[in-house]
Amino acid sequence: MENRLVSLLILTVSMLCCTGRNLATVNRCQDCGHTPVPYPLSTSPDCGNQHYKVRCHAGSLWFDALNSSSYLITSINPLTRRLIIRPPGLANNVTCMSADFKSQGLILDDNLPFNITSSNTVIGMNCSYEMLTLSKNCSSNSLCHDYIKHNAMAASACGCFQICCLFKTGGSTNAYKIGVMKERCSAYESFVNLDSFSGPLNSWPESGVEMMWESPREPECKVSVDCRGLSNSECLVDRSGQRRCLCKTGFQWDPINAICQSLIIAAVAMLLGASLAFIVYKRREKKIARAAHFSLTKSREDILNANNNTGKSAKLFTGKEITRATKNFSKDYVLGAGGFGEVFKGVLDDGTITAVKRAQPGNTKGMDQILNEVRILCQVSHRSLVRLMGCCLELEQPLLIYEYIPNGTLFEHLHGNYNTANRVSLTWRMRLTIAHQTAEGLAYLHDSVTPRIYHRDIKSSNILLDKMLNSKVADFGLSRLAVAESSHITTCAQGSFGYLDPDYYLNFQLTDKSDVYSYGVVLLELLTSKKAIDFNREEEDVNLVVYVKNTLKEERLMDAVDPRLKEGAGIVELETMKEFASLALACLDERRQNRPSMKEVADEIQYIIGIVTNEDSATY
Repeated sequence: MENRLVSLLILTVSMLCCTGRNLATVNRCQDCGHTPVPYPLSTSPDCGNQHYKVRCHAGSLWFDALNSSSYLITSINPLTRRLIIRPPGLANNVTCMSADFKSQGLILDDNLPFNITSSNTVIGMNCSYEMLTLSKNCSSNSLCHDYIKHNAMAASACGCFQICCLFKTGGSTNAYKIGVMKERCSAYESFVNLDSFSGPLNSWPESGVEMMWESPREPECKVSVDCRGLSNSECLVDRSGQRRCLCKTGFQWDPINAICQSLIIAAVAMLLGASLAFIVYKRREKKIARAAHFSLTKSREDILNANNNTGKSAKLFTGKEITRATKNFSKDYVLGAGGFGEVFKGVLDDGTITAVKRAQPGNTKGMDQILNEVRILCQVSHRSLVRLMGCCLELEQPLLIYEYIPNGTLFEHLHGNYNTANRVSLTWRMRLTIAHQTAEGLAYLHDSVTPRIYHRDIKSSNILLDKMLNSKVADFGLSRLAVAESSHITTCAQGSFGYLDPDYYLNFQLTDKSDVYSYGVVLLELLTSKKAIDFNREEEDVNLVVYVKNTLKEERLMDAVDPRLKEGAGIVELETMKEFASLALACLDERRQNRPSMKEVADEIQYIIGIVTNEDSATY
């Protein structure tokens, strides 16, 4: 019965949408060969909307972009306001460069009403090392390698280049371009709605770049006669002061069919359309609810099993207890949020202040991370690691209850987001102490626990500071156990961009040296007070590691150091800052085997602290 109703609604909406097409409309352009040219696209000055220009040549439609590059239009969908253009391909089968390399790739005029949609999967080829520092999938098992391997021309021209990348278009950074350059990728291919599980290359869709145009306004006019081609309209001044053919009372502008549609017909169509959408939504909601219920039940069982099979058990809190502690998860008690969910402040019945971590409803990854934290934290105990007090399994979402760390994160202190009267400026000695305590905590995970633990998400926002500004490493949701000393963990690369080890990202081989790399980025943050990734810096300096390495090449490393640290610092302190920078860069060595262990890092920082302490004693 429900299926029949849906079919009837679809038929009715379609008939209503077609009603009125016999009315006079604005001048649509003639077909280009066998290809219809829907409104508002324009192939000449006397048809369509002049802001939506395309070019008809030899029976084919072309889209002209900036820098004199043109692309063949392969399909147009006026209902969704989308068109697909064909990428230029490679210049030849010898040089791994796009045919539009000289024009720097596909670049749209952002003053025109076209943009690149987020439905495109772009394969970048002949990419530079700098691509590894950006949020692109340049790993060894990226689909880009399959494409190059099984495409004859790409294999011939690009097969000898190690780095290729895969990324999605859309968003503020690439809504108007797919750029190619030596500093990024020199060639590209694009596929619309490419599923990661599309199978062999011969089952992939044809290459294409999907673009979307903005919904057109009513046609412009100067006098009433200009509107005679659009029934039920008159030439009036709109709110912006522009004269347009505005629809008369009782009608509204239909930008798809370029007509003034009756409001009664439009209202009925909208009502039926909303009913259809509601039915589809309720069907989907039922499926999601059933899947979520099954997932929650399994997660609770897994947490209990993890709690029973580890070296020590976490306390089980009741749902009522945690609901009271968080004031029913009040927004006023939110301490922070992330992809996993939210963290709330909680005050237990005995006055103990806690931090309560809750996964987002339906977020299976968040629940997996919470389960993982139970497994990890029930095995560790160190003064520089956040302490798990227990968990709660009675509510809809599993909860973790931690000790409360009151002084925020290192990120907030370094980058000015910590708003409290108790905030203090971190001196050089304080920063060294924080770095040393963090290093000791990681060295404990790497060397003193069996099996060893790799954190995988070391960053300044995962380092908490207590009342005395002692550091506590937190967020073990991505952590992994090393199964055997002789083997690396091969898995999907996870972590935070700006901190992610490029070697791990490329090869998916996880070792303790991946944590060392991430920790090296934190050392640079401590030294410079600059963010790991900051798009407010110059393009070549967005990545902090690249920025500091550039200053080193130009022999002006001390220019990168936080001016507040250099102010009033003596010669010895300035020298220790240079040593600290050298240690950070050693952690960031591109070859993982050249990086020090966390134990060696902790010892080196302890040595630097000794120098600073002796200097302070001599001063006083």
